[in-house]
Amino acid sequence: MVKLIVCVKRNPDMDIEGFHQYCRTSHGELIKSIPGLRKYVRKYIQSRTAPQAYERNDTPCDGVAELWFDYMAVVDGFLADPDYVAKVRPDELKFTTTPTWLGL
Repeated sequence: MVKLIVCVKRNPDMDIEGFHQYCRTSHGELIKSIPGLRKYVRKYIQSRTAPQAYERNDTPCDGVAELWFDYMAVVDGFLADPDYVAKVRPDELKFTTTPTWLGL
């Protein structure tokens, strides 16, 4: 099992609540709407930074996405999938800075 953890920093042009709302609704629904991507991802989890962290100015990232795959070749297939490249990746660039990918 491979867990891909993506630490997401919001686009500075987007406010915090707008970022969280976009991730939860638009982006999450986009990923779920592409049937072909389901063949790769075993589990998909979004986590948001707690509001208290913003109050302390202690926010290395605004959210985390976890994507679970069977093995590394499946991760490569997901990231190269034409629907990911054409639809999901451009959407990611609307609301984030460049994400940091950690494969565990």
